[in-house]
Amino acid sequence: MTAPTDPIRPPLTRLDDHPLEVFAWARRFRPSPLRDLVFTLIFNQLLVGVFTLFGMLFTPPERWRDIVWANVVFSNCIGFTIHAEFALGGWLTGNRCGRWPFWGRAFYYSAIPVIGVVVGYWIGFEILDWKVARANMFTPGGIAAVVALSLILSSVLGLILSARERAAKSQAAFEAERARVATAERTAALAQLQALEAQVEPHFLYNTLAHVVSMIETEPATARRMLERLIVLLRASATSGADGRSTLGEQLAQMRAYLDVLGMRMGPRLAWSIESSDALAGRELPPAMLQPLVENAIKHGIEPALAGGAIAIAARDEGGRLVVEVADTGVGFVASSAPIGGSTGLGLSNLRARLAALYGDDARVTIAENRPSGVRVTISLPARGFR
Repeated sequence: MTAPTDPIRPPLTRLDDHPLEVFAWARRFRPSPLRDLVFTLIFNQLLVGVFTLFGMLFTPPERWRDIVWANVVFSNCIGFTIHAEFALGGWLTGNRCGRWPFWGRAFYYSAIPVIGVVVGYWIGFEILDWKVARANMFTPGGIAAVVALSLILSSVLGLILSARERAAKSQAAFEAERARVATAERTAALAQLQALEAQVEPHFLYNTLAHVVSMIETEPATARRMLERLIVLLRASATSGADGRSTLGEQLAQMRAYLDVLGMRMGPRLAWSIESSDALAGRELPPAMLQPLVENAIKHGIEPALAGGAIAIAARDEGGRLVVEVADTGVGFVASSAPIGGSTGLGLSNLRARLAALYGDDARVTIAENRPSGVRVTISLPARGFR
């Protein structure tokens, strides 16, 4: 019998789990009647070893073989008898005994081992043909001793399994609470990203409208084009991610409109490019991933530079992962102390925290110097979605 590829089972959660499952390796095997039979056989041999070693301490070596054989017979007779009793009891009760009240379960899980020990001893005496020993055991005193010993062993095993049961329930409650908190964090992170995506920076909007007004008489065609691109940007900002989802194609289209407007405002001081294949347009991207990075590059990289600069957005597939880069040729690290996210307040640490809430450890964000000047931010996301 080989171990399946399933993860290790959690700690014992029921009193009717096999006693061998106190060992972690035993919980690697999927429960089945065959597995339980094999486990009972192994458990019986463990008892054989324990009782044999104990008996050897008080018995001369010439009788060790008899001790081993007697322990093999009695351990297997008792072990498989108890195994059969629990299997029969589970079938008769529809495996509902684990949900009985405490005293009902205590009686059930104590009575079966007692009966199994008595019956197992009787079968063992018959196999070994120990008539005298059988006669001595099946007396009121002998039966009382067996029952007392069985109750002690059952109580010890019950205490162990009950402690494991309580620990498992506590662990399950902890995991459920942790999952609830993780879900709440993902929901909050997604809501924050959606709120960011839905907003257009007021200063950007006011400056653009003022620029349009100043060009209406002197450059009406340019003013009209700028106004059209602004409408496209506002419409994209208002509708993108409305259902909590967003794609790379949607965000790139939004950035094209944004950079187009800025390009008309800044003239030759701003050059920009976007490189991405059509095959990547449908790839899922959390809302507002690109907007704060581009805004930050403009405000704290390009605008402070006397000669302006360029912004390059590039997306590619690397081994199934979506990699998106936002690079600028602005003033870089030396002249700018602004955090990633700039005017939107989305710092690099916040960006990483929100991606971690959505993807766990599968998301990576790196920031590096862009040669010959500027900053390059790279986001690497797994192929799976974030919810």
